[in-house]
Order: sequence, then C-alpha cells, then structure tokens
Amino acid sequence: MYTLRFDQYHNVINGKLKGAEKQYYSINPFTEEKLWDTPVASEQDLEEAVEAANVAFQTWKHSALEDRRTRIKQFANELLSQKSDWTDMIIKETGQPNELAKEEIEAACEWLTGIASIDIPEYTTHEDEDVKVTTKYFPLGVVGAIVPWNFPVFLALGKVASSLICGNTVIVKPSPYTPYSILKVAELAQNFFPPGVVQALGGDDNLGPWMTKHPGIAKISFTGSAATGKRVMAAAAPTLKRVTLELGGNDASIVCPDVDIDEVARRVFEDAFSHSGQVCIAAKRIFVHSKIFDEFVTKFTAACQALSPGTGYLSPIQNKVQFDKVRSIFEDCRAQNYEFALGGDQELAQIKSGYQMAPAIVVRPPDDSRLVQEEPFGPIVPILSWDDEEDVINRANNTDQGLGATVWCHDPATAERISMRLEAGSVWVNRGAFPLPTALFGGVKQSGIGGEWGPLGLINSYCSARTFHFAKK
Repeated sequence: MYTLRFDQYHNVINGKLKGAEKQYYSINPFTEEKLWDTPVASEQDLEEAVEAANVAFQTWKHSALEDRRTRIKQFANELLSQKSDWTDMIIKETGQPNELAKEEIEAACEWLTGIASIDIPEYTTHEDEDVKVTTKYFPLGVVGAIVPWNFPVFLALGKVASSLICGNTVIVKPSPYTPYSILKVAELAQNFFPPGVVQALGGDDNLGPWMTKHPGIAKISFTGSAATGKRVMAAAAPTLKRVTLELGGNDASIVCPDVDIDEVARRVFEDAFSHSGQVCIAAKRIFVHSKIFDEFVTKFTAACQALSPGTGYLSPIQNKVQFDKVRSIFEDCRAQNYEFALGGDQELAQIKSGYQMAPAIVVRPPDDSRLVQEEPFGPIVPILSWDDEEDVINRANNTDQGLGATVWCHDPATAERISMRLEAGSVWVNRGAFPLPTALFGGVKQSGIGGEWGPLGLINSYCSARTFHFAKK
C-alpha cells in the first residue's frame, strides 16, 4: 500500500508534486469550516504540464494495450484498498453521507476497471477482389479533463480511464469547490504511470479558459453546466480541438398506472433525492398517472420523511452558490402558493448548520413554473399528473435539455413505446438511472455534445479514426 498524507495538497506535474505562490481553500459544506490550503496553478504551471504530457504521449501512445490495461487495473485496486481514507476526505469535501461516499470510490474503481477492459475495435468496411478498406482508431494526444464538484473522483476517473486506455495522456482540472480528492488521486497515480501521463492542476477561474484555448491540448472533456459548456466550446473552436460536453439535465421520470406503487415510489425517491438531487441524471420531473397519483405521492413522501438532512441519501448542498439557487426555487414555489406534500413553509426552519436543506415535494405545479422548467440540482422535486400517453410524452420532451429519462411500466410493449419517443441520451426502463462503464453516456439537445464510456465513447471521443485502403493487386 502506498502511503498518502491527506492534509497536504499539491499540483502534480511531470511526476512531481508542486506547490504555488497563490493558495486557496474550499469549505466543508456541513459546517462551512475551512478545509486545507491547496495551490492555484499559474499559466506557467499549465505550460509545464502540457509540455510534459506531450513528451509522455510520444511513448505512451506506442505502449501495448495490455500494459495500459494492467496499469489502470493496478491503480484501481490500490485506490480501492484505501477506500476508508478516501471516504473520509470525500465526506468533508462534497458533503456526501458515509455510504454515498463509499459508493463513489467503489464506482470510480468499477469505471477504471470496466473501461480498461474494453477492446478498441477496428472495422473492415469494404472488401472485394481489388481492395480491402479498414478503419482503425488512434489516440488524440493530450486530454484536458474538466470535472465538477458533485462526484469529483468518479467523474474524473471515468475520463482518466478513457484517456489512458486509448493511449492519450491526461491533465485533470478539478472544480475549485472540490480540489482535494482529484489532486490526491493524481498523486497516487504517479506510482502506476510514467511521468506526464496523468497530471492534475488545481486552479481558479483562469485555469479552465487557459486549458480550452491551449494549442497543445488535443481534446477537452467537460462535465458541468450548459452555460459553461457553451463557453468551453467557443474557446476550443480556434484550435479545432475535440470537445465532449456532458451538461445539465432536467430528467423526466414517467410512472404508468400498472406499476407496483410501493416498489416504484421507493425507487423513484432514490433517483430523485440521492445526494440531495445533486446528480445530473436525477429524476427532476416526476410524471405519475392520475389513477395512482394520490397513493404514489403519499408513499413517496413517506420515504422522504424517513430521512433527515445529512443522513442516508440526503447531503448538504455542496456550495453557497448552488445553495442560494435552490433556496430561490423553494421561495418561488412558496410565493406562487404551490401545494407542498412536504417542505413548504417549514423548509428554511429545518436548515441546520452549513448548507443543509430539508427535502421538499411540490404537487402539480404548472408546467411553465421555475421548478419544472429549471434544473434545481437540489432536494426539491415536482410531482405532476398525467392521463394521456401522447400528452405526457410531449410534456416530458418539452425542454431544451435531454440527458436522461426513466420509464416505469409493467407492460413491456407500453414501456418500450414510451421510452423510444423520449428525447434523452439515456433512457432507463424499470430500473434506476445509473449508467454502466460499458455503455455510451451522453446527452441530446443542450445536455451535451458527444458521449463517453463504452466502446463507442472511446472511439468517438478519445480517438481519431483513420481509414486504410489496401490494394490486393
């Protein structure tokens, strides 16, 4: 086991730990207490990291696939063996409850090993007596991975695994709200990969734009808000670097009248309130058939009442900016006199220390309300009723976002018919919204450009395609 100190943090550049003149710190969202100082990368730090990554790429791209696969899996095994230490840090950094923090480390390691197990395919697209045409896939170069604050380790390592197995090198930029875990992950990675292959830089608001415009970075993989994603795409345009954007979602969950209400209410609750709704594919608009509406709301509400903020699935909001946004949506619902099944007038009184917020359920708010139209990314959800299948499909699709959706229906034909018409990058039928490392994940509309994970995510987002025409005569 490799020993790491979890009270000191550095940028990781060319296999070495490096400090900086400028420091900053994040806070514990449970208490608003200061966490550890961490360096702010300068533009010169980025230049050094990009140069080291490009030098390392010249060797790493020629390394054997099996060697890359072995190194990634060894890295995952070591990370998993230290799960308790990482869990403690993630709890302090993100506010996740203990079980959820453990699950993040486990999922991150599953993504490392799962993506590392994928073979890079090649295709013979034409062959006759004169010519054989084959398409093969090659690494792009240096990947800039820009990751958000809600699941920093999991989302970072999905990008790291995808980059490395394809033969790319990678520089990871964490959110300033959650810099610690990613810097420490990169520190651990130095024991498994050559210098320059995996690097990480903590920074302020300057670092992201420096990365997206840098000519030495071949690709940006960004997970975050749609507004920032648009700026990333614009900044990347002058160098024509590849861009993958996984942006926000206002995901619909459609519940049909033939379901087991007890079971589905519990599972939709888990989809909606895990990490207090700070999940891009959380159920954020719940459409329940009017025949079972009242019973579903009662049982869904009971599941929420069984938990308190900071326990089970309910985290504090990770930062004040997001906390203020969610609170403004609460206040708008109260001002509009919407019906609350839970929360409402008492919700602010239930807030404890830090950014903790009690859950709220709003019953049948108008489809044009802020709560329905915006992505709250917090512990408040609308439950809406429906009677006509065509109507609920149109309402579910009435958004400029399209990341994920879920359909709950006992009848397979109806479930498939509804799911095929939902405008979302991923649709889960009779199961919770949770992706797999072997399945493509991405959004449509303004929920993103491109996709990651699975064979299609690797070859389309982390490789360049080259077609070879071999003459036979």
